[in-house]
Amino acid sequence: MLQKNRRINPTLYKAACFNNPELYEVLPDDSWKGKPCFIIGGGPSLEGFDWSRLKGKRTIGINRAFERFEPTIIFSMDTRFLAWLERGEYGPEMKKRLIRSSAYKVWQCTYTAQLPAFIYIIKVHKDYYTGCRAFTESLKIGIGHGDNSGYGALNVACCLGANPIYLLGYDLKHENGKSHWHEGHPAKQKEEAIEKWIGHFGWAAPLIKSRGFRVINLNPNSALECFEKRKMEGIL
Repeated sequence: MLQKNRRINPTLYKAACFNNPELYEVLPDDSWKGKPCFIIGGGPSLEGFDWSRLKGKRTIGINRAFERFEPTIIFSMDTRFLAWLERGEYGPEMKKRLIRSSAYKVWQCTYTAQLPAFIYIIKVHKDYYTGCRAFTESLKIGIGHGDNSGYGALNVACCLGANPIYLLGYDLKHENGKSHWHEGHPAKQKEEAIEKWIGHFGWAAPLIKSRGFRVINLNPNSALECFEKRKMEGIL
């Protein structure tokens, strides 16, 4: 049990090796085999969403999703996010909320770094450039990242064997000038980067389907067209 007064390391140093435990040590491959899973992204379509609808579900909350509900896994591929939390960029309570959360706190590491001891890591598959266009079948060999946490979270769900996998907030576009359902991040999301992310998902989608996974995007208006789309009604 983490003590509530435990602090996040204020500086995240690059390091020669990892000291953190890896997620597969506590949540092995196929732990969610054949069970539905919901992945919660940051898209503005979730503005005003009733977060209580996720209660009791297997969930992977990307970046700030834990601000509104308690996911099974908190996931990010951006170590800057930890530094922003430490500096209070999201307000004074967010850091405390992360530490108190009972979720698995998981970071995909694209480089070796010294991270807080309560963080579980997943390594990138081989190296950053290989991992950009990778989608693996085991957490033990690392996962792909597609330059965004939404891609990495989807690879995690597939390694865990979840099926079907539902995507929420995977808008892959800005709406009325908004990039997220929350206030965003200190490093603003560039719209031109989103086109690259869509390309990475498009590359992975046939591979995911060939492995027997059903991925359903619960935003019919999403710019991500490579997965089946449905409305939330009847599913949540």
